[in-house]
Amino acid sequence: MAVGTFLVSYESVNVLAGGYCLTLDLVVDVVNNKAAGMSGVTQATNPPLDVKLPVHGTVTDMTVMPKSTHHLVALQSSDKMLGRHIEVRLVTTDDWQSGTANVTLFLDTPDGLRQFTTEVKAVKAEQK
Repeated sequence: MAVGTFLVSYESVNVLAGGYCLTLDLVVDVVNNKAAGMSGVTQATNPPLDVKLPVHGTVTDMTVMPKSTHHLVALQSSDKMLGRHIEVRLVTTDDWQSGTANVTLFLDTPDGLRQFTTEVKAVKAEQK
């Protein structure tokens, strides 16, 4: 288990053409059980989907069996009143290198709600 605060970036793996792609750039504070950062959801459709929202939430350790620990990161965007809102429930491996994300995206468009599940992996953060 990691101790302290660290940066981690995740992106979807095995995305099919026209499928959703999730990116997360997070600061994880294990001591205080918190996480915050930026989320992004894209989809190569017509019209294309490109949503970026700040997120924050909690980190919970889940130990099912000895030596089988996962981390639950429950994230949401700050304001549900602005028309776009995202909720992400990410379950990662003990080393934080991969996991599964369940995403609910509320949009200010006629189709409104999008839900999907994607496998994610940790990637090297882009230097800005």
